Amino acid sequence: DVTYGWWVGNSVVTNKSSRFIGSHVAHTGLICFAAGANTLWELARYNPDIPMGHQGMVSIPHLASLGIGFDQAGAWTGQDIAFIGIFHLICSFVYALAGLLHSVVFSEDTQNSSGLWADDRPEHRQASRYKLEWDNPDNQTFILGHHLIFFGVACIWFVEWARIHGIYDPAIGAVRQVEYNLNLTNIWNHQFDFLSIDSLEDVMGGHAFLAFVEITGGAFHIATKQTGEYTEFKGKNILSAEAVLSWSLAGIG
Repeated sequence: DVTYGWWVGNSVVTNKSSRFIGSHVAHTGLICFAAGANTLWELARYNPDIPMGHQGMVSIPHLASLGIGFDQAGAWTGQDIAFIGIFHLICSFVYALAGLLHSVVFSEDTQNSSGLWADDRPEHRQASRYKLEWDNPDNQTFILGHHLIFFGVACIWFVEWARIHGIYDPAIGAVRQVEYNLNLTNIWNHQFDFLSIDSLEDVMGGHAFLAFVEITGGAFHIATKQTGEYTEFKGKNILSAEAVLSWSLAGIG
């Protein structure tokens, strides 16, 4: 029962849940392929004697900020960069295969058809809980909760990577390990002046706090049902607000 125009994104996959999944997996595969291919292309032409900014690079500078490809003194080693590029290419092939399976082999709607792998087995009834239903407030808060937990886990990974492996510190021009500073007063104050933060410890502290908030909020959304009056557009606003909230909280770091 489509209530919006054909030009609106994802309208062509209405009631085609498997096609919807396939298109998103294929999109992920394209992004992964671009990241891997660009990393290898930059690695093949990188000259450590010339600043990265003068070589028009994107991928290697991001890896360098995470302390990858350089030693603790900031000298170029190239270690693990080729592996990361190749790993992304391999993952893109896996995503492409999954996208083709959902687009060509599997049933169009895994919840409402009798085709391949669309029966009434318990695992498929469980999967149907993740099907977007704009008019179902409990469905919206359930999906939102899982998204928030994934964001929180990503923040934990970033904080632990900086603590154990180390990240690049532009103030000293080298890679160093960073212990997070979980000072709630600083975190609260920095939400108004986050552009002026000059301490990596405070940055990691903000991400640690963000991980706690997102995982706690995610668990709350999964365990509870929608509260308050539910309107036609509230479901869309819930998932849209998720992105805004995540970026806002990230600014605290």
